[in-house]
Amino acid sequence: MSPHKTIRVREEGDTMVVSVGGYLNSLLGEEVEKVVRAKLDDGGSRILLNFDGTRLVNSIGISFVIGIVEKVIEREGRLAFCGVSRINRDLFRVTGLAKYVHSFDTEKEALDYLAGNA
Repeated sequence: MSPHKTIRVREEGDTMVVSVGGYLNSLLGEEVEKVVRAKLDDGGSRILLNFDGTRLVNSIGISFVIGIVEKVIEREGRLAFCGVSRINRDLFRVTGLAKYVHSFDTEKEALDYLAGNA
């Protein structure tokens, strides 16, 4: 993967944190979906997508995010976003994602929510 398209994955308690860097398009979206699907297949249910390093999400990237939301809902998991830029927050609102996923300014707020502490 090129340096313009990166993901970092780590565990914070029972939550998998996926930090998305660069431009969320088909290549990066596919990678994010793969790691989330693997976590769900392994029995995980709490996912945090950290968009701090994401400059822009294109139409194909948003389709991958919608797919992730659908998979988490199907598995009765919990999903949150954090670090979403204003333009991407507007995009999530227009596409309806904001109705299904809580978005937080900080990773700590999102982790507290996912852990049931918020």
